[in-house]
Amino acid sequence: MTTQRRVLIFMQNAVLIFMATLITSVVFIVDMNTDSTVAVASMYAIVILYSWLLPGKRATTYTAMICTALTIFSATQSPEMAVNPDELSKANFIISLVVIWICVVMVFIAKSGFSSLEGINKRLSESTIALREKVRALDEQQDQLSDQKLKLENLNADLIVKNRELERFTSIASHDLQEPLRTISNMTQLITRKYYDSFDDQGRKVLDYVATATNRMTVMIKGLLDFSRIGNKRETETVDCQELVRNIILDFDSTLKAVNASITIHPLPDVKGNSIELRLLFQNLISNGLKFRRADVAPSIELSAHSDSTHVEFCVKDNGIGIEETDHQKIFYIFQRLHSAEQYEGTGLGLAYCRKIVELHGGKIWLKSIKGVGTSFYFTLSKII
Repeated sequence: MTTQRRVLIFMQNAVLIFMATLITSVVFIVDMNTDSTVAVASMYAIVILYSWLLPGKRATTYTAMICTALTIFSATQSPEMAVNPDELSKANFIISLVVIWICVVMVFIAKSGFSSLEGINKRLSESTIALREKVRALDEQQDQLSDQKLKLENLNADLIVKNRELERFTSIASHDLQEPLRTISNMTQLITRKYYDSFDDQGRKVLDYVATATNRMTVMIKGLLDFSRIGNKRETETVDCQELVRNIILDFDSTLKAVNASITIHPLPDVKGNSIELRLLFQNLISNGLKFRRADVAPSIELSAHSDSTHVEFCVKDNGIGIEETDHQKIFYIFQRLHSAEQYEGTGLGLAYCRKIVELHGGKIWLKSIKGVGTSFYFTLSKII
Protein backbone atom coordinates (compact mmCIF):
# COMPACT_ATOMS: atom_id res chain seq x y z
CA MET A 1 0.00 0.00 0.00
CA THR A 2 1.41 3.41 -1.00
CA THR A 3 1.94 6.28 1.44
CA GLN A 4 -0.59 8.45 -0.38
CA ARG A 5 -3.27 5.77 -0.02
CA ARG A 6 -2.48 5.31 3.67
CA VAL A 7 -2.85 9.07 4.25
CA LEU A 8 -6.17 9.06 2.38
CA ILE A 9 -7.54 6.19 4.49
CA PHE A 10 -6.34 7.85 7.70
CA MET A 11 -8.08 11.12 6.78
CA GLN A 12 -11.26 9.26 5.85
CA ASN A 13 -11.33 7.39 9.18
CA ALA A 14 -10.61 10.64 11.07
CA VAL A 15 -13.58 12.35 9.39
CA LEU A 16 -15.87 9.41 10.22
CA ILE A 17 -14.81 9.42 13.90
CA PHE A 18 -15.20 13.20 14.09
CA MET A 19 -18.75 13.01 12.66
CA ALA A 20 -19.68 10.24 15.11
CA THR A 21 -18.28 12.25 17.99
CA LEU A 22 -20.15 15.38 16.84
CA ILE A 23 -23.49 13.55 16.54
CA THR A 24 -23.00 11.91 19.94
CA SER A 25 -22.15 15.27 21.55
CA VAL A 26 -25.23 16.93 20.06
CA VAL A 27 -27.52 14.13 21.28
CA PHE A 28 -25.90 14.20 24.75
CA ILE A 29 -26.34 18.00 25.09
CA VAL A 30 -29.97 17.78 24.02
CA ASP A 31 -30.52 14.87 26.41
CA MET A 32 -29.05 16.85 29.31
CA ASN A 33 -31.38 19.74 28.66
CA THR A 34 -34.71 17.91 28.23
CA ASP A 35 -36.92 15.72 30.36
CA SER A 36 -37.93 13.36 27.52
CA THR A 37 -35.43 10.59 28.17
CA VAL A 38 -36.83 8.11 25.67
CA ALA A 39 -37.19 10.55 22.78
CA VAL A 40 -33.70 11.95 23.12
CA ALA A 41 -31.92 8.75 24.05
CA SER A 42 -33.47 7.07 21.01
CA MET A 43 -31.45 9.49 18.89
CA TYR A 44 -28.36 7.54 19.96
CA ALA A 45 -29.68 4.94 17.49
CA ILE A 46 -28.42 7.23 14.73
CA VAL A 47 -24.92 7.04 16.22
CA ILE A 48 -25.12 3.27 16.55
CA LEU A 49 -26.20 2.83 12.93
CA TYR A 50 -23.54 5.31 11.81
CA SER A 51 -20.90 3.25 13.68
CA TRP A 52 -21.16 0.70 10.86
CA LEU A 53 -18.93 3.03 8.85
CA LEU A 54 -16.32 3.41 11.58
CA PRO A 55 -13.01 1.49 11.29
CA GLY A 56 -12.43 -1.54 13.52
CA LYS A 57 -14.38 -4.74 14.13
CA ARG A 58 -15.65 -3.64 17.59
CA ALA A 59 -16.46 -0.03 16.69
CA THR A 60 -20.21 -0.59 17.10
CA THR A 61 -19.77 -2.22 20.51
CA TYR A 62 -17.56 0.61 21.78
CA THR A 63 -19.99 3.19 20.43
CA ALA A 64 -22.93 1.45 22.12
CA MET A 65 -21.06 1.33 25.45
CA ILE A 66 -20.31 5.08 25.19
CA CYS A 67 -23.95 5.85 24.34
CA THR A 68 -25.13 3.67 27.23
CA ALA A 69 -22.79 5.44 29.64
CA LEU A 70 -23.96 8.85 28.44
CA THR A 71 -27.60 7.79 28.78
CA ILE A 72 -27.03 6.58 32.35
CA PHE A 73 -25.11 9.73 33.21
CA SER A 74 -27.89 11.93 31.75
CA ALA A 75 -30.56 9.99 33.65
CA THR A 76 -28.74 10.30 36.96
CA GLN A 77 -28.43 14.05 36.44
CA SER A 78 -32.12 14.41 35.61
CA PRO A 79 -34.13 15.98 38.48
CA GLU A 80 -36.97 13.60 37.75
CA MET A 81 -34.80 10.54 38.32
CA ALA A 82 -32.73 12.02 41.12
CA VAL A 83 -35.57 13.33 43.34
CA ASN A 84 -38.57 11.10 42.89
CA PRO A 85 -38.22 8.50 40.14
CA ASP A 86 -41.58 6.98 39.29
CA GLU A 87 -42.32 3.83 37.36
CA LEU A 88 -42.72 5.70 34.09
CA SER A 89 -39.32 7.36 34.42
CA LYS A 90 -37.71 4.01 35.14
CA ALA A 91 -39.48 2.48 32.15
CA ASN A 92 -38.31 5.34 29.93
CA PHE A 93 -34.72 4.82 31.09
CA ILE A 94 -34.85 1.07 30.40
CA ILE A 95 -36.49 1.60 26.99
CA SER A 96 -33.70 4.01 26.06
CA LEU A 97 -31.06 1.38 26.84
CA VAL A 98 -33.05 -1.31 25.01
CA VAL A 99 -33.29 0.89 21.91
CA ILE A 100 -29.53 1.43 21.93
CA TRP A 101 -28.70 -2.29 22.13
CA ILE A 102 -31.42 -3.32 19.68
CA CYS A 103 -29.67 -1.03 17.23
CA VAL A 104 -26.40 -2.81 18.07
CA VAL A 105 -28.01 -6.19 17.30
CA MET A 106 -29.43 -4.81 14.04
CA VAL A 107 -26.01 -3.53 13.02
CA PHE A 108 -24.42 -6.92 13.78
CA ILE A 109 -27.13 -8.71 11.80
CA ALA A 110 -26.69 -6.29 8.93
CA LYS A 111 -22.89 -6.70 9.03
CA SER A 112 -23.27 -10.49 9.08
CA GLY A 113 -25.59 -10.37 6.08
CA PHE A 114 -23.29 -7.97 4.31
CA SER A 115 -20.32 -10.27 5.01
CA SER A 116 -22.28 -13.20 3.60
CA LEU A 117 -23.11 -11.13 0.54
CA GLU A 118 -19.44 -10.20 0.20
CA GLY A 119 -18.51 -13.89 0.43
CA ILE A 120 -21.11 -14.79 -2.17
CA ASN A 121 -19.93 -11.94 -4.37
CA LYS A 122 -16.33 -13.07 -3.95
CA ARG A 123 -17.22 -16.65 -4.86
CA LEU A 124 -19.21 -15.38 -7.83
CA SER A 125 -16.23 -13.31 -8.91
CA GLU A 126 -13.93 -16.32 -8.57
CA SER A 127 -16.43 -18.48 -10.48
CA THR A 128 -16.67 -15.82 -13.16
CA ILE A 129 -12.89 -15.69 -13.47
CA ALA A 130 -12.69 -19.49 -13.59
CA LEU A 131 -15.47 -19.56 -16.19
CA ARG A 132 -13.66 -16.99 -18.28
CA GLU A 133 -10.50 -19.08 -18.05
CA LYS A 134 -12.44 -22.15 -19.18
CA VAL A 135 -14.02 -20.21 -22.02
CA ARG A 136 -10.56 -18.96 -23.02
CA ALA A 137 -9.21 -22.52 -22.84
CA LEU A 138 -12.14 -23.75 -24.92
CA ASP A 139 -11.50 -21.00 -27.45
CA GLU A 140 -7.85 -22.06 -27.64
CA GLN A 141 -8.89 -25.69 -28.06
CA GLN A 142 -11.34 -24.64 -30.74
CA ASP A 143 -8.56 -22.79 -32.53
CA GLN A 144 -6.32 -25.83 -32.22
CA LEU A 145 -9.10 -28.08 -33.54
CA SER A 146 -9.61 -25.70 -36.44
CA ASP A 147 -5.88 -25.83 -37.18
CA GLN A 148 -5.89 -29.63 -36.92
CA LYS A 149 -8.93 -29.81 -39.18
CA LEU A 150 -7.18 -27.63 -41.74
CA LYS A 151 -4.06 -29.81 -41.52
CA LEU A 152 -6.16 -32.96 -41.93
CA GLU A 153 -7.90 -31.46 -44.93
CA ASN A 154 -4.51 -30.61 -46.45
CA LEU A 155 -3.21 -34.10 -45.67
CA ASN A 156 -6.35 -35.61 -47.17
CA ALA A 157 -5.85 -33.54 -50.30
CA ASP A 158 -2.21 -34.69 -50.46
CA LEU A 159 -3.35 -38.28 -49.96
CA ILE A 160 -5.81 -37.99 -52.83
CA VAL A 161 -3.01 -36.67 -55.04
CA LYS A 162 -0.68 -39.49 -53.98
CA ASN A 163 -3.39 -42.09 -54.61
CA ARG A 164 -3.87 -40.71 -58.09
CA GLU A 165 -0.11 -40.89 -58.63
CA LEU A 166 -0.18 -44.49 -57.39
CA GLU A 167 -2.98 -45.29 -59.81
CA ARG A 168 -0.95 -43.78 -62.64
CA PHE A 169 2.07 -45.81 -61.50
CA THR A 170 -0.09 -48.93 -61.50
CA SER A 171 -1.20 -48.19 -65.02
CA ILE A 172 2.39 -47.63 -66.12
CA ALA A 173 3.59 -50.78 -64.38
CA SER A 174 0.77 -52.86 -65.86
CA HIS A 175 1.51 -51.75 -69.43
CA ASP A 176 4.80 -49.95 -70.02
CA LEU A 177 6.96 -52.05 -67.67
CA GLN A 178 5.46 -55.39 -68.62
CA GLU A 179 5.64 -54.78 -72.35
CA PRO A 180 9.47 -54.87 -72.50
CA LEU A 181 9.41 -57.99 -70.34
CA ARG A 182 6.99 -59.67 -72.73
CA THR A 183 9.28 -58.76 -75.62
CA ILE A 184 12.33 -60.19 -73.82
CA SER A 185 10.37 -63.31 -72.86
CA ASN A 186 9.08 -63.84 -76.40
CA MET A 187 12.51 -63.31 -77.93
CA THR A 188 14.07 -65.66 -75.39
CA GLN A 189 11.50 -68.34 -76.20
CA LEU A 190 12.09 -67.80 -79.92
CA ILE A 191 15.86 -68.11 -79.53
CA THR A 192 15.40 -71.18 -77.35
CA ARG A 193 13.21 -72.92 -79.94
CA LYS A 194 15.40 -72.13 -82.95
CA TYR A 195 18.96 -71.94 -81.67
CA TYR A 196 19.07 -73.70 -78.30
CA ASP A 197 20.84 -76.78 -79.73
CA SER A 198 23.36 -74.52 -81.48
CA PHE A 199 24.66 -73.06 -78.21
CA ASP A 200 27.35 -74.62 -76.09
CA ASP A 201 26.74 -75.34 -72.41
CA GLN A 202 27.77 -71.83 -71.35
CA GLY A 203 25.38 -70.24 -73.89
CA ARG A 204 22.49 -72.46 -72.82
CA LYS A 205 23.09 -71.59 -69.18
CA VAL A 206 23.06 -67.86 -69.97
CA LEU A 207 19.84 -68.29 -71.95
CA ASP A 208 18.23 -70.15 -69.04
CA TYR A 209 19.32 -67.37 -66.65
CA VAL A 210 17.69 -64.74 -68.89
CA ALA A 211 14.44 -66.72 -69.12
CA THR A 212 14.34 -67.34 -65.37
CA ALA A 213 15.11 -63.70 -64.50
CA THR A 214 12.44 -62.49 -66.94
CA ASN A 215 9.82 -64.77 -65.41
CA ARG A 216 10.78 -63.68 -61.90
CA MET A 217 10.56 -60.00 -62.86
CA THR A 218 7.13 -60.59 -64.40
CA VAL A 219 5.90 -62.31 -61.24
CA MET A 220 7.31 -59.52 -59.02
CA ILE A 221 5.63 -56.78 -61.05
CA LYS A 222 2.32 -58.65 -60.97
CA GLY A 223 2.70 -59.09 -57.19
CA LEU A 224 3.44 -55.39 -56.78
CA LEU A 225 0.35 -54.52 -58.81
CA ASP A 226 -1.79 -56.84 -56.74
CA PHE A 227 -0.39 -55.27 -53.56
CA SER A 228 -1.24 -51.73 -54.74
CA ARG A 229 -4.78 -52.79 -55.65
CA ILE A 230 -5.60 -54.21 -52.21
CA GLY A 231 -8.25 -51.99 -50.64
CA ASN A 232 -9.53 -50.48 -53.91
CA LYS A 233 -13.30 -50.59 -54.46
CA ARG A 234 -13.74 -52.85 -51.44
CA GLU A 235 -17.03 -53.86 -49.89
CA THR A 236 -17.46 -55.14 -46.34
CA GLU A 237 -19.80 -57.80 -45.07
CA THR A 238 -20.12 -60.29 -42.23
CA VAL A 239 -17.59 -63.06 -42.90
CA ASP A 240 -17.83 -66.53 -41.36
CA CYS A 241 -14.14 -67.16 -40.60
CA GLN A 242 -14.78 -70.81 -39.69
CA GLU A 243 -16.28 -71.52 -43.11
CA LEU A 244 -13.67 -69.36 -44.85
CA VAL A 245 -10.76 -71.34 -43.36
CA ARG A 246 -12.45 -74.67 -44.17
CA ASN A 247 -12.67 -73.67 -47.84
CA ILE A 248 -9.00 -72.64 -47.84
CA ILE A 249 -8.04 -76.03 -46.40
CA LEU A 250 -9.95 -77.75 -49.20
CA ASP A 251 -7.87 -75.78 -51.71
CA PHE A 252 -4.68 -76.96 -49.95
CA ASP A 253 -5.85 -80.58 -49.87
CA SER A 254 -3.26 -81.95 -52.28
CA THR A 255 -0.43 -80.01 -50.59
CA LEU A 256 -1.53 -81.19 -47.14
CA LYS A 257 -1.46 -84.81 -48.27
CA ALA A 258 1.90 -84.39 -50.00
CA VAL A 259 3.66 -83.17 -46.85
CA ASN A 260 1.47 -85.12 -44.38
CA ALA A 261 0.37 -81.87 -42.69
CA SER A 262 -2.38 -81.41 -40.12
CA ILE A 263 -4.47 -78.30 -39.43
CA THR A 264 -6.43 -77.76 -36.22
CA ILE A 265 -9.20 -75.16 -36.27
CA HIS A 266 -10.57 -73.91 -32.97
CA PRO A 267 -13.90 -72.00 -33.01
CA LEU A 268 -13.47 -68.83 -35.06
CA PRO A 269 -15.96 -65.93 -34.83
CA ASP A 270 -17.71 -64.01 -37.57
CA VAL A 271 -16.10 -60.66 -38.39
CA LYS A 272 -16.99 -57.58 -40.39
CA GLY A 273 -14.70 -57.22 -43.38
CA ASN A 274 -13.91 -57.89 -47.01
CA SER A 275 -14.18 -61.63 -47.69
CA ILE A 276 -11.65 -61.65 -50.57
CA GLU A 277 -9.00 -59.82 -48.53
CA LEU A 278 -9.59 -62.00 -45.44
CA ARG A 279 -9.31 -65.12 -47.57
CA LEU A 280 -5.94 -63.91 -48.89
CA LEU A 281 -4.85 -63.14 -45.30
CA PHE A 282 -5.58 -66.62 -43.90
CA GLN A 283 -4.35 -68.29 -47.10
CA ASN A 284 -0.93 -66.60 -46.93
CA LEU A 285 -0.41 -67.45 -43.25
CA ILE A 286 -1.43 -71.09 -43.72
CA SER A 287 0.71 -71.31 -46.87
CA ASN A 288 3.73 -70.01 -44.93
CA GLY A 289 3.22 -72.72 -42.30
CA LEU A 290 3.27 -75.37 -45.03
CA LYS A 291 6.13 -73.84 -47.03
CA PHE A 292 8.60 -73.04 -44.24
CA ARG A 293 8.53 -76.46 -42.59
CA ARG A 294 11.35 -78.35 -40.94
CA ALA A 295 12.87 -81.30 -42.69
CA ASP A 296 11.48 -84.68 -41.63
CA VAL A 297 8.85 -82.98 -39.43
CA ALA A 298 5.21 -83.12 -40.49
CA PRO A 299 3.77 -79.60 -40.53
CA SER A 300 1.20 -78.84 -37.84
CA ILE A 301 -0.87 -75.65 -38.01
CA GLU A 302 -3.31 -74.41 -35.38
CA LEU A 303 -5.82 -71.56 -35.75
CA SER A 304 -7.56 -69.93 -32.78
CA ALA A 305 -9.20 -66.65 -31.81
CA HIS A 306 -10.58 -64.67 -28.90
CA SER A 307 -12.31 -61.30 -28.78
CA ASP A 308 -12.62 -58.25 -26.52
CA SER A 309 -14.93 -55.24 -26.64
CA THR A 310 -13.39 -53.68 -29.76
CA HIS A 311 -11.27 -56.27 -31.60
CA VAL A 312 -10.98 -59.97 -32.44
CA GLU A 313 -7.49 -61.43 -32.05
CA PHE A 314 -6.52 -64.39 -34.23
CA CYS A 315 -3.51 -66.69 -33.94
CA VAL A 316 -2.03 -68.89 -36.66
CA LYS A 317 0.59 -71.16 -35.07
CA ASP A 318 2.97 -73.53 -36.89
CA ASN A 319 5.88 -75.82 -36.00
CA GLY A 320 8.12 -74.68 -38.85
CA ILE A 321 11.69 -73.39 -39.07
CA GLY A 322 11.02 -70.25 -37.02
CA ILE A 323 12.24 -66.68 -37.55
CA GLU A 324 15.14 -64.81 -36.00
CA GLU A 325 14.03 -62.05 -33.61
CA THR A 326 15.91 -59.41 -35.61
CA ASP A 327 13.67 -60.17 -38.60
CA HIS A 328 10.29 -59.97 -36.82
CA GLN A 329 9.45 -56.51 -38.22
CA LYS A 330 11.38 -56.74 -41.48
CA ILE A 331 9.32 -59.55 -42.99
CA PHE A 332 6.09 -57.50 -43.11
CA TYR A 333 7.47 -55.17 -45.81
CA ILE A 334 7.46 -55.79 -49.56
CA PHE A 335 10.19 -57.90 -51.18
CA GLN A 336 11.80 -58.70 -47.81
CA ARG A 337 12.94 -62.29 -48.24
CA LEU A 338 14.80 -64.18 -45.53
CA HIS A 339 15.73 -67.06 -47.84
CA SER A 340 16.84 -67.36 -51.45
CA ALA A 341 14.40 -68.22 -54.24
CA GLU A 342 16.23 -71.53 -54.69
CA GLN A 343 15.44 -72.56 -51.09
CA TYR A 344 11.84 -71.36 -50.92
CA GLU A 345 9.85 -70.08 -53.88
CA GLY A 346 7.86 -66.87 -53.64
CA THR A 347 8.01 -63.11 -54.23
CA GLY A 348 8.50 -61.82 -50.66
CA LEU A 349 5.09 -60.13 -50.76
CA GLY A 350 2.89 -62.56 -48.81
CA LEU A 351 3.31 -61.05 -45.35
CA ALA A 352 3.24 -57.53 -46.79
CA TYR A 353 -0.20 -58.45 -48.16
CA CYS A 354 -1.18 -59.63 -44.68
CA ARG A 355 -0.02 -56.43 -42.99
CA LYS A 356 -1.90 -54.21 -45.44
CA ILE A 357 -5.11 -56.26 -45.17
CA VAL A 358 -5.01 -56.23 -41.37
CA GLU A 359 -4.44 -52.46 -41.27
CA LEU A 360 -7.34 -51.93 -43.69
CA HIS A 361 -9.49 -53.82 -41.15
CA GLY A 362 -8.42 -51.54 -38.28
CA GLY A 363 -5.99 -53.98 -36.66
CA LYS A 364 -2.31 -54.82 -36.37
CA ILE A 365 -0.16 -57.91 -36.97
CA TRP A 366 2.85 -59.27 -35.12
CA LEU A 367 4.55 -62.56 -34.39
CA LYS A 368 6.29 -64.61 -31.75
CA SER A 369 8.83 -67.15 -32.92
CA ILE A 370 11.59 -69.47 -31.74
CA LYS A 371 14.20 -70.45 -34.30
CA GLY A 372 13.88 -74.17 -35.07
CA VAL A 373 10.66 -74.56 -33.04
CA GLY A 374 7.92 -72.63 -34.82
CA THR A 375 6.12 -69.33 -35.29
CA SER A 376 2.85 -67.86 -34.05
CA PHE A 377 1.36 -65.05 -36.11
CA TYR A 378 -1.09 -62.81 -34.24
CA PHE A 379 -3.38 -60.25 -35.82
CA THR A 380 -6.39 -58.25 -34.73
CA LEU A 381 -9.46 -57.19 -36.71
CA SER A 382 -11.67 -54.33 -35.59
CA LYS A 383 -15.31 -55.16 -34.83
CA ILE A 384 -16.33 -51.82 -36.31
CA ILE A 385 -15.02 -50.79 -39.73
